[in-house]
Amino acid sequence: MNKIKVINDIGDLVTVFTISNTDQKKKILSLLNEKWIMEEDLKAEFGEEGVKFLKYLEKIKFIESQWTNTPKGPKKIYHNYYDSIQIDVILPTSETGEVLYVASMSDEEVDNYSAKIEELLNSGIQYVGEIQTKLGVSLTFLRGIIKRSKNLVLKGMKVERLQ
Repeated sequence: MNKIKVINDIGDLVTVFTISNTDQKKKILSLLNEKWIMEEDLKAEFGEEGVKFLKYLEKIKFIESQWTNTPKGPKKIYHNYYDSIQIDVILPTSETGEVLYVASMSDEEVDNYSAKIEELLNSGIQYVGEIQTKLGVSLTFLRGIIKRSKNLVLKGMKVERLQ
């Protein structure tokens, strides 16, 4: 059965551009396409960064997981959920650059913005509009940062820390 990831949100467009923007990410995605893999096996091959990327793929709901029995007890295994991606986004031309800019940012730059957002969350500011105003960025830019963040998630109009 062919499973298609339909992208109809501008923020999700950023994630599509960044899920394979390094050699390591490409290799991990390729492995997840080929077979089910345990987190510890991924860690042995790719280190802690591989595990962080796996958790990110889980956050953006790009992979599926299930439990399996092993000699060491039950373990969670992961596999790529989608066979293809369909992009159906209406994007104002004025925001096209924002999407591409956020998609091309380094992970460190995204982490810096995430840290600023977390500081705002700590001070009680949690709504997207307020955060956007405090940071002086566009809504598209902010949504892209949140989608790329390893620690933040957008729930309705609120920004929350990933549990």
